[in-house]
Amino acid sequence: MTVTNETDIAALRAAIAVARADAGLGRSGHVRRLFEYLAQCSLERRSPKESEVAIEVFGRPADFDPSRDATARVYVHKLRQRLERIGDAAGEGLTIPRGTYRLELRTAEPAPAPTTARRLPLAAMAAALVIVAVGSAAAALWLRPLDAAASASTSPVWQRLLDNGKPTIVAVGDYYIFADMGAPDGGPRLVREYTVNSAADLARFRRDNPRRAAGYEDLDLSYLPVGAAGALMNIARITRRPDLVKVLPASSLTPTMIRDSNVVYIGFLSGLGVLRDPTFGGSRYRIGATYDDIIDTATGKHYESGGGQPDRHDDMYPDYGYLATFAGPSGNRIVIIAGTRDAALAQMGETAANPAMLDRIAARGGQALAAEALFGVNSLGEINIESHLIDASPLAPSRIWRGGERGSVTFPAG
Repeated sequence: MTVTNETDIAALRAAIAVARADAGLGRSGHVRRLFEYLAQCSLERRSPKESEVAIEVFGRPADFDPSRDATARVYVHKLRQRLERIGDAAGEGLTIPRGTYRLELRTAEPAPAPTTARRLPLAAMAAALVIVAVGSAAAALWLRPLDAAASASTSPVWQRLLDNGKPTIVAVGDYYIFADMGAPDGGPRLVREYTVNSAADLARFRRDNPRRAAGYEDLDLSYLPVGAAGALMNIARITRRPDLVKVLPASSLTPTMIRDSNVVYIGFLSGLGVLRDPTFGGSRYRIGATYDDIIDTATGKHYESGGGQPDRHDDMYPDYGYLATFAGPSGNRIVIIAGTRDAALAQMGETAANPAMLDRIAARGGQALAAEALFGVNSLGEINIESHLIDASPLAPSRIWRGGERGSVTFPAG
C-alpha cells in the first residue's frame, strides 16, 4: 500500500519498528543497513534510485556501472524475502514492490481456494520438467522484445557469424539424469552421475556396477543450467533471425552440424561434450578433474569455482566464465559462452552482448578471429555480483580441429 497521508505514515512507522525488532531480519550488516536506509527514505516519502542505494548503503563509487554490479538488486531481493517471512499469516507487514527501492505496507490478500493435490509418478514429473524447460527457453528466445543488446551484432565476433550465410545452431549444454528406484529412503530420486551422459552410458554403468546400479532406470530426461536463460535471450536479440536459428540440447549435436552450421554453445564448461576438444585444442586453458576448476597451462595457475562448496549461499564466492570465438571446419563460426557454474554462465550471457568487451576479445583474435577470454565472477547465491576480465588471449587456429585429449571430431564426407 502506497503511503499517502499521516495515518499511513504512522502505520508504516509501526511496521518498521516491528520488523526492526524481529530476529528474522537477520544479523547481516548489509541487510540491516539497507533496511534502515530504505526505512528512512520511505518515511520521507521518497524512493531512491538503484545508484543511490549502491552509493549510500554499499559504498560504491559515483561512476559505478549497474549492469556489472548487481549488489543493490541482490540485497533488495534478500531483504524482500526476509520482510515477507516476518509478515503475519494474514499477509500484513512490509514489502518492497518489484522494480522499486522503498518500503510499503503489505495489505492482506484473501486466501486462495483449497485445491486437491496429488502425487505424480516420477516419470510424469520428469516429463513435465522437460516440457517446462524447453517451452520456457523457446518462449524466452523468440518472444523477448529487441533492445540495446542487439547493438552487439556489429562486433566482429557476431558479424562474421551473421554474415556468412550459414544456418546457426544454439546448443544449450544439457545433463542426462536418471532415476534411482532403490534409494535408501525408500522413495525414487533423480541422479546426476558425471560418467553417465546418455542412456547408452547408463546401460554400460549398470552392466559394470550391477550392485550399485540395481535400482537405476532411464527416464529419457535431461536438465539445463538456469544461467543459460539470460544468454538465450541475448542471443535472440543479437541474431534477430529466428528462421535461421535452431535451438537444441548440446547432447544432440552431430559432427555434420558442427561442420555445416554456425554453432553457439551456451552452458557449463562441463557440458561441452563433442565441442570440448575443438574449444580447448588451441587454448591455453584446460578443464580440471572436478569440472569446477580451470587450469592455465601457460602459468600453471588454477582457477577453482566456489559454486560447488556447501553452505556457500550466504557468502561471496568466486566463479569463472569463458568466452571463445573461432572458425569452424567449413567457413562457419563457433562461439562458446560458458561458465563453471550458474552465476558465471549468467554473467557470460551479459558479456556476450557487451560490444566493448567483445571488441577487446576480437582484437586478440588476429585475422582468423580466433580468441578466448577468461573472466572472474564474484557471486552471491546464484547471482553474479561483479565480473572482471582475467585475460584475453589468441587461440592457435592450426590446433583447434586436430583433436585433443579425448580424440578428434570425425566429420562425414561431403
